[in-house]
Amino acid sequence: MLHVITPSTVSNRSALRIRKVPRGLFGFGQGMLPAGSMGGKMYWRMLMEINFLRYCAALIPFPVLMMFFPEKALLIGQAPALMFLAVFLVESRVLSVDNPERRRRLMDPEEAERGADTLAVRGREVLTRIAAKRGLAAGELHLVVEQSALARLAPVTFVSVQRAEPEPEVLDLSEEERAIIESDLFDATLTEKHMHTCSLALNRFLHDVTLEARSVSAHARLAALATA
Repeated sequence: MLHVITPSTVSNRSALRIRKVPRGLFGFGQGMLPAGSMGGKMYWRMLMEINFLRYCAALIPFPVLMMFFPEKALLIGQAPALMFLAVFLVESRVLSVDNPERRRRLMDPEEAERGADTLAVRGREVLTRIAAKRGLAAGELHLVVEQSALARLAPVTFVSVQRAEPEPEVLDLSEEERAIIESDLFDATLTEKHMHTCSLALNRFLHDVTLEARSVSAHARLAALATA
């Protein structure tokens, strides 16, 4: 589930007032989703990023057992160690891969690094096209790709374009620029799911791809003018 983060595609625009670049935005959760997205797949998936809701889901069997065995309700309710164990097992074994060493075993380290390198190459190509279309001649652009650390749920990827000068900001991308990211970042060769496994294996969930605007070639700028 790929979501391109810009001021025009989120409900909490104030969260995009950043002080540094690159800035991770995944922690703002539902505020990063578009207004009116309640009930959509992305909305329900992002609910699973809220720790409290996951803990409540892990504890559902206990009130259910109390309903079926009311005579043992007091005994069940006085088993905090068992409740803690249930939450721990769901978090560490069902939804996540809790140990960095276990995460590294998900994929050969060289293959994981190749995935990150491929993402970096594609990210620079995306930034080149965006910089050329905007006619940017100076400054640094950052393509910030963030992925969820939950291993066994559908991957969620937030992508934003940020820059530090003249002041730190998340760029408000046009519909055409968002389409470039959505079409060029992932494909059948490097899928979002494969990149998610790479992120888990590398224990790296924020990928920052940087491009100096002055490095954009004249050919890329002419191509941008031609398509415009």
